[in-house]
Amino acid sequence: MEEKQERRLLTVSEIAAYLSIKQKTIYAKVEAREIPHFKIGHLIRFRLDEIDAWLGGCRQDKKPEAGQQKIKGKRRKTSGRTNDYFGKIVTKIIDAETDKYYSLDYGKSDQSKGLRKEVEHGPI
Repeated sequence: MEEKQERRLLTVSEIAAYLSIKQKTIYAKVEAREIPHFKIGHLIRFRLDEIDAWLGGCRQDKKPEAGQQKIKGKRRKTSGRTNDYFGKIVTKIIDAETDKYYSLDYGKSDQSKGLRKEVEHGPI
C-alpha cells in the first residue's frame, strides 16, 4: 500500500502544500525546468519520491567544507569616491558618443532658423 502512495501522481496544489510554498512558485519552477514533473496534456503532475530526491539536492549546509571556506578580507573595499569617478568617466563617454551622432546638423530636416519660415514639408 505504501509503495502505491509513492507512485501516485500529485497535483500542483498538493505539491505546493507539501513544500509549503505558493502554487505560483511551483508553476515558475516547472516553466524553468527546475523541479521534476510530468506534463500530461496541459496537466502538470509530480511523483513524491522524485520531489523528495530533488529536495535532497537543494539542501545547503551552513558550514562549508574545510577546503571551501570563504576567505574574508581579501577583497579591497571601494570608497564612494571611486564609484563617483567611474560614473564621471561613463557620463563623459556617453556625452562624447551622443555629441558625435546627435549634433545640430542631424536635427529634423524640416527645421529652419528664424520665425515661421516655409520649408519643404510645410510651415514651422
